[in-house]
Amino acid sequence: YRVIGPNEMDDYDLASRLSYFLTQSPPDTKLKKLAKAGKLSNPETLRREARRLMPDSPDHPMIQSFTGQWLDTKMLNDIMPDPKLKFSENDIKIAKAEVEWFFSAILNENRPLTDFIDPDFTYSTVGFAKKIYEYQDPNPKPKMDNYRVDVRGLQLERIPLPRGGRYGGLMAQSAIMTATANGVDTQPVLRGVWILENILGTPPPQPPKSVPALTPDIRGTTNPKEMLAAHMADGACATCHKQIDPIGFMLENFDPVGRWRENWPKIDVPIESSGTLPDGTVIHDVTDFKAWLVDNIDLFSQCLSEKLLTYATGRVPNYKERKEIETIVKLNHGAGNGFQDLFLALIQSETFRTK
Repeated sequence: YRVIGPNEMDDYDLASRLSYFLTQSPPDTKLKKLAKAGKLSNPETLRREARRLMPDSPDHPMIQSFTGQWLDTKMLNDIMPDPKLKFSENDIKIAKAEVEWFFSAILNENRPLTDFIDPDFTYSTVGFAKKIYEYQDPNPKPKMDNYRVDVRGLQLERIPLPRGGRYGGLMAQSAIMTATANGVDTQPVLRGVWILENILGTPPPQPPKSVPALTPDIRGTTNPKEMLAAHMADGACATCHKQIDPIGFMLENFDPVGRWRENWPKIDVPIESSGTLPDGTVIHDVTDFKAWLVDNIDLFSQCLSEKLLTYATGRVPNYKERKEIETIVKLNHGAGNGFQDLFLALIQSETFRTK
């Protein structure tokens, strides 16, 4: 029989956690043999097996499941964009696949974590990229690569993007902008909260029960930013909205499906996307925020690491575990900041290896 402490995992437990995390299925024969021999708890053996089982394609169940939960792309099937937006069901499929292919590329190529924020590429069809991202195709027949076609029959290509531009990265991807809108109008408060929760890892508290909900659309003749000014002035709302609003309105140039726009519809006035972040940094639009986040990339890396370990272990990391993650993030940053390196280091962590 096995004798282990109340929070410890033996090799069999570790084999199950590793396998279900990376493959969504029970341990294979090799993992079982290593567990039986008591070798899987060796850090280097664990890393080697994690590398062997790492999801290596965009349509891998782990990538689809994790990105769907973390980035809320699982909600896309429930959103019906306004016909005026000319965004079809197939466009939704392409937008969702873009996120999965993008994540897969950064993981499997061990690209720096800053590429999640300000990359020089994405994956899309040329038609979708032209339609949503203003892409100008210089080569009608690009070279084949390992990510060209997935098992769903979707054919995406690696689309080059300029760093520092309005498009590119999670915050500018169509799937994210669609998931944080309602199919008809943008929702700056929801988008701001989404960034705080899923990119920065600093979710605001729940609003006071006495505060009425804001209508998510922008009907009428009032500037949407001015509509929130009253909430900023309210003592019960000001603290949270000072965090939420600058980020939410920074994304207002993206319409409900991620196209760039200069004016608010219906009232036809220029969008006010500037704001001040909690640390005093002034931003004018999404490009400024992306540059700020690249300079503070460990905020994102910490958030992503906690999301991954929550997904893997089924529990939210406690204070001690968050401090361990913080150390791993800093060490990884100093060693090149590759996402695959961070991914494997998290699997070797005490947080991953305990119940």
